Amino acid sequence: MTTMAENIKNGKSDSHVPEQIPGRTCEAANEVQADERPVYAKEDKLFLAGALLLGILFTWLFYGKNPGVSVPLFVIAFYALFFAYVRPAQDKKAMFGWFLCIPVLLISMTFVLFRDLTLMVLNILALPCLIILQTVLITGTNNYRWYSPGIIVDLLFGFFARGIVHAAKPFSMFASMVRSKTGGEKKSTVLRIITGLVIALPILLILLLILSSADMVFGKLVEKLPDLLNSLNLGEVFIKTFLMLIIFICSFSYIWSLKHKEKFLDIDNGLLSAKSADEKRRWDPVVLVTVTACIDLLYIFFVIIQFAYLFGRSGLPEGLTYSEYARNGFSELILVSLLNMGWLALTLTYTKKGKRGLDITFRILNTITVCCTYVMLLSAYYRMLMYEEAYGFTFLRVMTQVFMIFLFVLFSTTLVRVWNDRIPLLKPYIAAAVIAFTVINYINADALVARKNVDRYFETGKIDIYYFNSLSNDAVAELVRLVDADDPEVAQKAAEMLEDRKERIYGRTDWQSFNLADLRAKRAINGK
Repeated sequence: MTTMAENIKNGKSDSHVPEQIPGRTCEAANEVQADERPVYAKEDKLFLAGALLLGILFTWLFYGKNPGVSVPLFVIAFYALFFAYVRPAQDKKAMFGWFLCIPVLLISMTFVLFRDLTLMVLNILALPCLIILQTVLITGTNNYRWYSPGIIVDLLFGFFARGIVHAAKPFSMFASMVRSKTGGEKKSTVLRIITGLVIALPILLILLLILSSADMVFGKLVEKLPDLLNSLNLGEVFIKTFLMLIIFICSFSYIWSLKHKEKFLDIDNGLLSAKSADEKRRWDPVVLVTVTACIDLLYIFFVIIQFAYLFGRSGLPEGLTYSEYARNGFSELILVSLLNMGWLALTLTYTKKGKRGLDITFRILNTITVCCTYVMLLSAYYRMLMYEEAYGFTFLRVMTQVFMIFLFVLFSTTLVRVWNDRIPLLKPYIAAAVIAFTVINYINADALVARKNVDRYFETGKIDIYYFNSLSNDAVAELVRLVDADDPEVAQKAAEMLEDRKERIYGRTDWQSFNLADLRAKRAINGK
């Protein structure tokens, strides 16, 4: 028997398995490999099947169709898969995340209730953001607190990292499941080849597009492919399959990362900066009091002018009418209000604590700033009303008025913060923004704009009938009222628009695009 030193010298080790029996080498190696293969639980396999069904459902609901009832159906299906697999525990720290379930559901339902194209585009962008924020918060995988500016980093990771970090996992899971059932190396090799082909398909598509634009001859040959695919009816199948795979892989990877509590940053305190609130306060209070006092003096003088000329309607300079005076300076007032918001947020966060008298003076000056801003917002709102009386109502003008009301709410929150240092500004700002965006979706802006313009027409005889072309089917009921207008040109144009709407509405036959606004428009047209 050799010694340990001799074994080491000869490249051997006592930890090695004794000499194998001839004919059993491959079998033993296979057993070792089998032991190294990952073992997936039943719930993992069911989740794999669920993610695949989610990709198929997405393609069925959305490919070649307008968003409608399909949106809330897909959102419900996504959450059903998410909650069934992840099973997040309720935690007081995640209360805001659970609260976000309400705006997510309400915003998804707007695709059924209304047909405002502008808000639809905004909702298509906002809904994924809210879903990512909500699912990250309730699973505790956020690196930053939801009221910290760093939460944007979590959103970016949710968009661009979680959806692709486990892109290969579904294929490795499927391969492992097949190998465990077949146990054959030959079948395993065939499966790996098939997996490689599936992965290569989207890569080949991208390269095909790049090369076809790089070489004209090659591009002309590629141009003939659509005709061939259409004749074989394979083009649409390929696109649907590609779309299904993208949704399948992204949803699988995203939910898998949440299930396993993966974080992409090593951050303990959940803030962009580890400094405390007092350590952040570095701005000299005397300097800030001086600057704020100067600004307030200017604002007070401006407010006096507003009450004297705009609200009090004192005599204006010669050659200037009230309507012209009211319509000027609207955008500038909004800009100043936004600057005041930023100024207050910064000074309240970074100004050092001074002596009691200085501190009270600073709070009073900030209160004056907020109150003057209230007057500016009121002035801007009044100017917009005058502008609408002169030129009519539009979606942008109504949304601007809503935005001013939103700013009023934010400044009210800021005023509370001026006198209570314990209130963080970002918390109420974010909550107010989510609630405001949800409410905006339910005021039915297109119907409101149409109703205001039609009422204005019957009062003044003025209307921009062509603007109705830019409004959604929510405005059809008001357009029907114009068919009986005294002006034959307005009545005829309204009838032509309704006929065009009718053709487009009845042209939609798929149930996935069902929308109550379209249904209301049909009834309004048929009942006119």
